[in-house]
Amino acid sequence: MTHIDDKIIELARTALSFEYGEENFYRHAAEMTKNPSGKAMFLRLAEEESGYMEDMHTLFSAIIGKEEWQRLAAEEAANAHPSKVIADMEAAVAHRGQASIADDAQALRMAMELERRIIHLLKDMSEHISDPAILKLAGKMIMEETSQYDALQAQLDSLQNVGLWLDTPEFRMDGRF
Repeated sequence: MTHIDDKIIELARTALSFEYGEENFYRHAAEMTKNPSGKAMFLRLAEEESGYMEDMHTLFSAIIGKEEWQRLAAEEAANAHPSKVIADMEAAVAHRGQASIADDAQALRMAMELERRIIHLLKDMSEHISDPAILKLAGKMIMEETSQYDALQAQLDSLQNVGLWLDTPEFRMDGRF
């Protein structure tokens, strides 16, 4: 394998750890959150995560090969450690100087950190894609994750400025209503 191949394999492993841990992370965030609307939002995000795995399979199968991707996916599924993703997010937020108290704003900050990491991972993968269809899929995935990040940011802004949760999405980043 070349150096780039090793980097792609490492990115694939990281993506798998996020994908297998993300749903559990959002369920953990729902437990951290005291507000019923906040709990409902995090549980909704957890439910949405199952739909993203198919795109992830398509993207990485095209980049590293279907057999290698399936091997990595089976390995990660057998060794999935959602608590590792949760611990990583808590450490990242604490490192950025945020309070370590588990509250509504902390849950949102952790979720935003997770989304930020996934966006950067997908952008890194995009640099290794030459197939236009797969590049378009990566762009779609980046937009979906960016949209989730923006919605979380809006929630955090609302919570910090007025102390109210937005109990339904107030807008969509793709312009559809």
